[in-house]
Amino acid sequence: MKLSDRQYNQPTLFIKYKHMKVLEIDIEKVQQFSKRDSEYLLHSDSFSDFLKYDFDYNLFPSIIENRLNHSPDRTILHKVIESQYVDRHPSELTRKNIDLLQSNHTFTIITAHQPSLMTGPLYVPFKILSTICLTNQLAADHPKYNFVPIFITGGEDHDFDEINHMHIYGKRVEWKSDHQGSVGLFFLDGVSEAIAELKEILGERSKALALITKAEALLSSSKNYGEFSIGLIQVLFDHMGLVTVNMDDAGLKSQFIPIIKKEITTGFSKSLIEETQKKIEAKGHSAQTHIRDINFFYRKGELRNRIEKEGDIYKVVDTDITFSEEAMIAEIENHPERFSPNVIMRPLYQELVFPNLAYIGGGGELAYWMERLTQFQSVDIPFPMLIRRTSGMITGESTMSQIDKLGLDINMLFEDEHSLIKSYLKLSEAPDFQLNDIKKEIENIYTKAYDQIIKIDKSLGKTTQAEKVKSIKSIEYLESKLKKSVKQSEEQSLNRIKKLTGKYFPSNGLQERHDNIIEYISSYGVGILDKLLEHCNPFDKKFKVFVTEKGDAS
Repeated sequence: MKLSDRQYNQPTLFIKYKHMKVLEIDIEKVQQFSKRDSEYLLHSDSFSDFLKYDFDYNLFPSIIENRLNHSPDRTILHKVIESQYVDRHPSELTRKNIDLLQSNHTFTIITAHQPSLMTGPLYVPFKILSTICLTNQLAADHPKYNFVPIFITGGEDHDFDEINHMHIYGKRVEWKSDHQGSVGLFFLDGVSEAIAELKEILGERSKALALITKAEALLSSSKNYGEFSIGLIQVLFDHMGLVTVNMDDAGLKSQFIPIIKKEITTGFSKSLIEETQKKIEAKGHSAQTHIRDINFFYRKGELRNRIEKEGDIYKVVDTDITFSEEAMIAEIENHPERFSPNVIMRPLYQELVFPNLAYIGGGGELAYWMERLTQFQSVDIPFPMLIRRTSGMITGESTMSQIDKLGLDINMLFEDEHSLIKSYLKLSEAPDFQLNDIKKEIENIYTKAYDQIIKIDKSLGKTTQAEKVKSIKSIEYLESKLKKSVKQSEEQSLNRIKKLTGKYFPSNGLQERHDNIIEYISSYGVGILDKLLEHCNPFDKKFKVFVTEKGDAS
């Protein structure tokens, strides 16, 4: 079935595929999504002022047509990727995809992420699987063209605290390093200790040990952290044809020279994006990024510092490095690799060098992309479709059985804990602690008493009403005591509920924003990635609960 033929207004349902079940949850029920995120998933047309294309699979023919008229320098792109794969031994499918990039009938679907420790949160694999799933579907629906899934590493970033840790089985594993500058260029000291800690947590029976062995081998053969992290992504997804690309490359940046010069000498981005942000705020959404007058860093060795202009002189912040405008232009032309784009400029750079149709990301990423349309138009770079990645959680059938035994529906787990417990107590077979019928009887008794009393002495009417309130409050007090007794008797079940919510909603957020995929590879085997791929179509626009069993994937 083509994606364009699917219906998305189906009720929640189980779909069973071999050993994996997929429970689809309506987006409205996922309270952990932001209002903007949910709105984009369900009604992307409400953001049309900030998009070139709505989030609609049927629009790909027009995107392809547009991209045929805006082809990048495929020779440079292919040469750069070839050079990055010289010693990496790609799979036959990945090799084929790299070579296909030379053809004018080949297009890319891109996702990207910082080089988080051991792939980082679960949503990183979901982004990648969404990208691969979409390219497979496009290839089936548009056989005249080729579609290549691309993963871009954000190794030029220097926010080490964002990428230096992972969570697994409720424990935090952290990489400690004193290096400065771009994290992709960090030396690897300290990573082996983090992997050793991870290995100890996994234990001897883990199905992830073969992956850890490959990671250790990769660590010994990599020259820096960026190479190691992108190599680990290759280990997991290379057999699916994923092409990984490090954008920190002089050959790719040489194509960006005109825009680097324009941004640094004129600061053209700021006014365009600020104007868009005002329009977004007028629609009730906050601005997503902070724009500077110059949105590039200067990078040399371990240095990666902002560029600012003071009078006629360009300064590299917190250094003694300065340039006249003439010297700055010469530096850009001779050493484009020394100019590192920030979040404002990265989308332009990416879309300039790839024949790209769509970008797949999370809600926060897409929010900052929506601020960029006029910036893209000002330099005549095609703006891609923005696609919200698949969101989901992974669990086992034994856990689903626990939920069933508690009498709960999976949808209830997305409520806050207080509401969930309240719902459970209403549904449980425990004695009814509510005394509503008795309170009604008291109401009736006092109503009759009131009518009789005021016939004799009207002044006692208020006293009668006050006594009724006291009686009702006494019953409510007894009701609260009964509720407490019921809660105590249900303590075991309530503890199970709290354990479930703690596991699937750590820190009151979604599992995908916290847990690492290695936890699930450890239980179900690395083959779980192939099982997940079948169900990571981002145009389903549902939250997925992936239900599997130990031994299902290998």
